[in-house]
Amino acid sequence: MKAECSRFLVVVLFLLLVVACGGADIPEPTLPLEPVEATAPAEDSTVAPELDGEVAQADDTAILRVGGMQDIDCWNPFSCTAIYQWGDLILEGFVDQGPASAGCPGKPAIASSWERSTDGRTWTIQLHEGITFSDGTPVTAGTVKELMEWWNGNDEIAVFQAEILSLESVEVIDDLTLRYTTVDPIINSPDYAWPYTWILPPHIWQGVDAEEIFSFEFDPPVGTGPYVLTEYVPGSHMVLDAREDYYRGTPPIGQIVYTIYPGADALNAALLAGEIDLTLPFLPPESYDILSGGPNITIEEKYPGDTYNLAFNLSAAGTVHPAILDPAVRKAIDHALDRQRVVDEVFLGHAVTCPSNWACGPNYDGELNPDLAITPFDPGQASQILEEAGHLDADGDGVRESTSGQPLEFRLVYASDFPPGQEIAAFISGWLSEIGITVKVEAVDWATWYDVVTSQRDFDMAIDVALGDIDPASMDYWHSCWAADAGGYSTSGYCNEEMDALVYEYWFSADEQARWVPMFEAQRMLHEDRPFVILAGPYQIQAYRNDRFEFPADTCYDGFGIFTPQGLLDASVK
Repeated sequence: MKAECSRFLVVVLFLLLVVACGGADIPEPTLPLEPVEATAPAEDSTVAPELDGEVAQADDTAILRVGGMQDIDCWNPFSCTAIYQWGDLILEGFVDQGPASAGCPGKPAIASSWERSTDGRTWTIQLHEGITFSDGTPVTAGTVKELMEWWNGNDEIAVFQAEILSLESVEVIDDLTLRYTTVDPIINSPDYAWPYTWILPPHIWQGVDAEEIFSFEFDPPVGTGPYVLTEYVPGSHMVLDAREDYYRGTPPIGQIVYTIYPGADALNAALLAGEIDLTLPFLPPESYDILSGGPNITIEEKYPGDTYNLAFNLSAAGTVHPAILDPAVRKAIDHALDRQRVVDEVFLGHAVTCPSNWACGPNYDGELNPDLAITPFDPGQASQILEEAGHLDADGDGVRESTSGQPLEFRLVYASDFPPGQEIAAFISGWLSEIGITVKVEAVDWATWYDVVTSQRDFDMAIDVALGDIDPASMDYWHSCWAADAGGYSTSGYCNEEMDALVYEYWFSADEQARWVPMFEAQRMLHEDRPFVILAGPYQIQAYRNDRFEFPADTCYDGFGIFTPQGLLDASVK
């Protein structure tokens, strides 16, 4: 079974991976990893239309009114966050994302069918008939070949796909049939890579200079998806119109109106009042009880694809307390963390604890080393570990000293844009004080956090939100050494070449069963080294008005829940 991905973090991960691999300078992400309160819509801005309790229609076209707290930064798929939240409605990959705990494979989209060679190196893809870009340009196998070769020719963006990094050849069989071969076997493509292999229009992107790829204003975005962007007012709203020429049929929802709300309270109130029909799947846990008591409200709660972590600075660059580099200290801290309390009190039960430092949630049944378990909350054991490692409170002031005589006083940095961060930081500070470690908590905004943690490396510990996924193609931590470079996105700066070799062995193996042996060993290494520890995996919460629309409860929809092309195509208008 394959793990469910969380697309909300993929763009951040991608941007950081590019930097880690020595790519060009790119803009910092303009949105945080988790939703924050947006600015209120301008007084003169147009907001979602009034529906007076009925589905709004223009020319018998159903309008879906969506609410969220995130503004749109830009549409460049290589440097913007909005495209990963809305991109599947405008752009598309070979398949729709589908791997969830039910063992759902990627669902055909642009690729109507596919075959893999026995050695795992060659894929033959049959394209769906009648595909066009939203500007009317036809999509053929030749179009896709052009795109793949353009992608492969740009080192800064080739890192985005393992297939592109390993691409050996691309061949057009006929107008609707494409065959490509990779240097190494890559057998997970339909489940992990293809949903994010967006078919961009080469007639646009081939004209963009390499140094301008990340700054290119792809506005309006041109893709093969079921919707086109027709209106956008910053800080207020945007409008997407359905394509009547969409190759999978005209969507039943003819228009999507997205309104930006100043916070969760306003968003909850709008849904309860019938001002909107659907929320984005990033509601805070407090919203669950508020909305569950409302009439005609359906709440979708998905297993986590991302995690809240406590990361330790193991980087050779930057500033760090030397005691953090002691594995015994990290193990002691791990024992001092009451994860269940984080789940119960920070996320109000809408989260899960994690059996390893690799991934989180029921989606990963069968994919995690069965010998690994959650580190038990045991302050006594934590103190004993510190004692045995020589970290003693020699002067009796309640704070232990390191073996070199330095007080165990660590700086913990968190992004104030993450509402749970403050509460988690307070818990950690209290728990560690009980075992003789002082924590100095530093709250900074997301942009500062990003710079301090990934560039300056000026911290001891950091609260981090990260993508949790088995797939090594999305390894922010796991492919440790190249991600640990200064400016790269390994919060910890962890580097273990032996573990990296095992990850590659898994990723490039054509043996479906044998590949899990090195994967489990790599997980064990990460668990023991503890460059970070997972605190909790919060659920993704989304809600909609079931008196106006109905969406099938399909566990195969990805981390964006029902707000996906397949989710909207399966919608029923009431």
